[in-house]
Amino acid sequence: MAQPRQGKVGPLRQVPGLAPMLLAALFARTGAMMVGLVMGFVAYHQTASALTVAMVAAAFGLAFAVSALVAGQVMERVGLRTMLAGALLLQITGTMVLASVTETAGDDITWLILFSVSNGFAASLTFVGTQLLINKLAPPEHLSRVVSFDAAAASVARIAGPALGGVLLAQLGIPPVFLIAALSFVPLAVAIMALARRVSDEHPAKRTRLREAVGLVRQVPLLRWALVTAVLGEALALPLVPLMPALTESLNRDAADRLGILVACVALGSVGQIFLVDRLRARHDARVVVGIGYVAAGALLIGLALDDELFVGGFLLVLFGLSISISRTVLLTSMHVGSPDSHRHHILSLYLFVTAAATPLAALLWGVTADSVGIDPTIAGAGLLLMFLIAAGLISYRRRPAALPSAEADPVSSESRPAGLVT
Repeated sequence: MAQPRQGKVGPLRQVPGLAPMLLAALFARTGAMMVGLVMGFVAYHQTASALTVAMVAAAFGLAFAVSALVAGQVMERVGLRTMLAGALLLQITGTMVLASVTETAGDDITWLILFSVSNGFAASLTFVGTQLLINKLAPPEHLSRVVSFDAAAASVARIAGPALGGVLLAQLGIPPVFLIAALSFVPLAVAIMALARRVSDEHPAKRTRLREAVGLVRQVPLLRWALVTAVLGEALALPLVPLMPALTESLNRDAADRLGILVACVALGSVGQIFLVDRLRARHDARVVVGIGYVAAGALLIGLALDDELFVGGFLLVLFGLSISISRTVLLTSMHVGSPDSHRHHILSLYLFVTAAATPLAALLWGVTADSVGIDPTIAGAGLLLMFLIAAGLISYRRRPAALPSAEADPVSSESRPAGLVT
């Protein structure tokens, strides 16, 4: 008689509370996207200046990138639970203050900039803290999938946040949207505090330094590859998103109202990576998966530059979001498993800093180039450069001798012995 078939136990079932945390993260990120939408609306409504909107956005981005460098030190000094609780409390309090200020018609722009700075600081601490919590909770064999789920939640929030925020803004007005957004952070705070009690939160006997983490990244081939590749991808592919208005006009001059749909196409493609990451990683090395993903993204950028049909552009953007998201998930997972426990918080902080800084800086270069030669040649040039650099690196890796240390060849299997990564 045949034995009953036993299915695999997924990570969400294996770790009680992980699924509620990811769901709560989805709510919190949706609220954060709503806040960003309303802040831009308020800034433009008060000043009718695009420069003011850019200043508000830049305040968040600069604070986010800079504070990423100190996230590791903050965690070492106060502990993981305290850092997460403080960051979420700062986001909740700041959003409620905005609700109060906009209700009483205060100095909105000043408060918006101040909140952007504080929220950027809190958001980076939350990102590093949740990644460390995921690393402690998720079984090593399921780490890639859990990171993929977390990335998919962020992609869904990029779709749901602006859509829901726009509806609520029209129906309820500005202060209620800020209040609802503040409440959206509460489930994540509850879930994180419940899960954080299950993991060790002891202060290290000897504090590590960010400089030591930089040295480790330079020594470990896996970490060095992941960081350099992430910077290339963020600089040569991701600026497409902030420059989407220019691309929208190139696809259809009367399609300014389609901007939200095209941005949603990128996010929709990003969600699809949860169905492919595990299958690809089971069959191919991480470098191959990332290389193919970014080469495909470069080809799609060229396709977007050559085609001027809106619906074709939307389809290409879905594929673009899928290929980019697969590559970013595998890179982040590689940073997780390639980092020794003693320096993981600093290495994740460094990864967050370079990726957060690369996209806006590259977007400025894209913008200057687009003003000179046009958006389509700029996108095509970035796509060609991305394909060339990633393909060259992939070919160089494939030509290496077959005898490689197992830790470098398969980052997932190296989780149990990170010391073997240092060469």
